[in-house]
Amino acid sequence: MRSIFRPLRTLRENLRQINAAVNASREFSEASKNRGDVTSSISPLSGIPL
Repeated sequence: MRSIFRPLRTLRENLRQINAAVNASREFSEASKNRGDVTSSISPLSGIPL
């Protein structure tokens, strides 16, 4: 009977890890978009002293 639950536990654990990876990817994408919005409003030459 225990042999049935072990694969289910492993599957549940794998799904949690996949969910965590998807959430991290989503957060990274949103942060990247936000960073892109901020950096696109700043001129690339603004940090170069002329």
